[in-house]
Amino acid sequence: MRKILPFLFFGIFIINGFSQSPLRLEPKKYGYRAGDSIYKYQVEYKDPGSKGRQLQWDFSNVKVLNDNYLIKYFYPDKKDTFHICGMEHRTRYYYLQKKDSLWSTGFENYTTLINYTTPELKLKFPFNYGDTLYSAFEGEGIYCNMLKLKVKGWTRVEADAEGELTLPGNKKVKHALRTHTTRYYTETGKDSTEMSYETYTWYGKNLRYPIFESIKTTLHRLSPGRGDGGEVGVKQGSQVSDTIVFHTSFYYTPEELNIQPDLLANDSTDIYGNPIPEAERVFTEARMLPNPVINNLNIDFKLTRRAVIWFSVHNNIGIPMRQTHPQSLDEGYHQTQIPMGGLVTGTYTVYVHVDDRMIQRVVVKK
Repeated sequence: MRKILPFLFFGIFIINGFSQSPLRLEPKKYGYRAGDSIYKYQVEYKDPGSKGRQLQWDFSNVKVLNDNYLIKYFYPDKKDTFHICGMEHRTRYYYLQKKDSLWSTGFENYTTLINYTTPELKLKFPFNYGDTLYSAFEGEGIYCNMLKLKVKGWTRVEADAEGELTLPGNKKVKHALRTHTTRYYTETGKDSTEMSYETYTWYGKNLRYPIFESIKTTLHRLSPGRGDGGEVGVKQGSQVSDTIVFHTSFYYTPEELNIQPDLLANDSTDIYGNPIPEAERVFTEARMLPNPVINNLNIDFKLTRRAVIWFSVHNNIGIPMRQTHPQSLDEGYHQTQIPMGGLVTGTYTVYVHVDDRMIQRVVVKK
């Protein structure tokens, strides 16, 4: 088994880039937030391309593999707002968000439980183009309630590229920032396994969560003759045989991601470089849950000023199916509920009427 670079296990190293990106990752704007539910689309793997500045990525043509991939963030203990959990693909991922850092502290699913005795540093804010961080992590756990596991490795994160991202529908995201994370680790149980996990992540202006991700997992195997000289009669200098065991990409539609309300008052353009409509400056922090919905659609929102608000739900040919009464609401947080239990399964457009302007959102009825 190859030796993991030992000096990386003595601490954390952060290199700050000399140049500043138009987009910088900050904890208030890009940290995980309890209560958020996000749908992303699993699509065929897209090559991330080279690193650098003023690049262009064309992800306009993607083949969807799974359009029902849900991520939920919540507090495992509501009294502890530093620890947050992300539920994804039947696995719980545990994080510690404190001050300027995001740490991974472990994960669990039906078969495996891992707790990091030395947490893994995922991001240290603020993070700009050219910034790099290194950290070590170590953990232990159990597989199928009987096999003890140990894991040890290192993580390197670099903000290695920025440019313009073209999404399905030929929507363009300007000043996108990409991070490249390499996670190299050894897992020891019945057998010993060396793996690397590479993630390329694209972030957009005013969007808390990524727009696009490309992920690749590689299994590193030594050929029958080990190259470390650890066995009698083994030939020195044997080659490593690497196998890509998994690769995929994920696309998060910007319309479904949460726009950051604190930025809207000072921002005149959205992630595409278009002017932000007045209605979206007034109607902010909107969450329509659950989505997909079975019975009642709950809408939470914040108004930045007093406005007349009402909602209408339309089917896929534009016929109104539900409508609320107009209300004059003060600045602040509000909630409304729309009954959708009697509607047939399908996709519906929710029109948010803000004074004499409109915003539209899409919900799915199960």
